[in-house]
Amino acid sequence: MKKKLLGAILAAALSITIATPAFAEIIWTADKLPAGYTTNEWDNKDFSFYSGTAIKQDSYTYYIKDLHGDFMRNVTFAGGMSTNADGVTIMANGDIASYGSREGQLEYANSLPYEKLSWHQNLVNPSNENGVTNYWYGNSRSSTVSSWNWLMIAPDGTQDGLKYAYCFNEYGYLYTNTITPDGYQVNELGQLMIDGQVKTKKTTDFTAWHGYSNYPIGFLVYDVQTSEQHKYDKPNPFF
Repeated sequence: MKKKLLGAILAAALSITIATPAFAEIIWTADKLPAGYTTNEWDNKDFSFYSGTAIKQDSYTYYIKDLHGDFMRNVTFAGGMSTNADGVTIMANGDIASYGSREGQLEYANSLPYEKLSWHQNLVNPSNENGVTNYWYGNSRSSTVSSWNWLMIAPDGTQDGLKYAYCFNEYGYLYTNTITPDGYQVNELGQLMIDGQVKTKKTTDFTAWHGYSNYPIGFLVYDVQTSEQHKYDKPNPFF
């Protein structure tokens, strides 16, 4: 599974102890990650330096960044995923997202029983507060955070064979009836709107160049022909 979501949500409880550097030693800049970190196995080629996942390469330990690029520490996300005082990701089932190596991560991922991602609702939270709902998308281990997802099923369960883009905040909850942090309008179901119209994609629209269904906030691709322009050339008003 070569999606950004894989890097953001999978974790392993290994039988080795992983040393975590002092958090103060991690220095972020606007244009690069600290030495020894990557956002994914493609070494930052297609994804944001800001929101989403960062991986410490020598231990293959996963962290989650907020929209400003800072590690989120002592945070609980939708569905029960969390981070500890060092920012290390802990899955909702208690597994620590530290593999030792990329091979260890892949081994763990392959050992997991298949569990479909689906919509959920956290009834403890308000149904909508300042454009953020209590809906989240994931499974019993993890949720989708700080990202856009092209999905075929709406939060209300409806589907028509097309994909719609939904945006989830730093804690994994769906935006609706608002403007997302990267400046896009979403409707009452949380679906992306361009020029006042709901934007849809056919499954065949996802080509080898941009076949991923998930994009960090600030790096949404919604147009096949101009995907590079959307990802790199247009400034993001939030950042």
